[in-house]
Amino acid sequence: MTKRKRQNKSTVDDDNKEDQMDISDDETSDEELEDLTVDTEFEFFDPQKQDFHGIKRLLTQLFSSDAKLFDLSELTEIILDQPLLGSTVKIDGEGAQGDPYALFTVLNLGVHKERSIFKQLRKYLLEKSKEDEQVQKKLDELLQSDNAGIVFSERVINMPVGIVPPMYKMLIEEIQWAVDENEPYKFDWYLILSRTFKEIESTLGSESSGNKKKKKKKPDTLSYFHPEDEIIEQNSDFIFDFKFTQQQASSDSKRTFYDFGVSTAMRLFILRGDKLQAVADELEKACQ
Repeated sequence: MTKRKRQNKSTVDDDNKEDQMDISDDETSDEELEDLTVDTEFEFFDPQKQDFHGIKRLLTQLFSSDAKLFDLSELTEIILDQPLLGSTVKIDGEGAQGDPYALFTVLNLGVHKERSIFKQLRKYLLEKSKEDEQVQKKLDELLQSDNAGIVFSERVINMPVGIVPPMYKMLIEEIQWAVDENEPYKFDWYLILSRTFKEIESTLGSESSGNKKKKKKKPDTLSYFHPEDEIIEQNSDFIFDFKFTQQQASSDSKRTFYDFGVSTAMRLFILRGDKLQAVADELEKACQ
């Protein structure tokens, strides 16, 4: 079912301009093209059966090169089995049959602990956290707890951050409604997985004969794909970073004309249940 709509003014992606509009070079300058925006209205929906492939694609994007280590079909089915909790975002006009461009939901870790995908997640996260005894001990406790929820939040590139505050608001409302009905969604803790990246010095051409040009150094700064993760970070009680098991072979493959490549990784946020409302409030202020 449709939840509500939100209008966003989005910058047109340079790579897709020709697909989205027909503009003559004689009539429009390069500067005007750079400033072009389109008004897009998004609709929020409950997760529905026809979203299976779209949701699985978003989960595959979230887990990146490690996606093959998990039964994401089972995870998608579990998400679809609780249609009154969580949201997808679609383009207005496409209706419920359209593809989901964003997903935001939460699952009870204890309720699903015997499912294969949750056993895979538990093994994976405990292995990744073995060098941080404090975090691993907390994870071991939470990954089988009925009072802990794991949040899955992902969206396609170029989706505006303005869609995020409404999804948080709706999820918090839905959790409260579920708790009022004695459903198992009273969470004392939340786990939130997210992707990160660092720009690293490219090695392209560095080994070529006669190419002795020195690359400029760039700070080894961790960045987020999702701007809202900065607010989540500020409200987290535990944070730990880890590399993908199936690390991508090369960060240079698509960066022939750039001095820097990108190294991606994962970050897990662990925050107390009452902090989710604080995150939602700060996100709404930040997006005003």
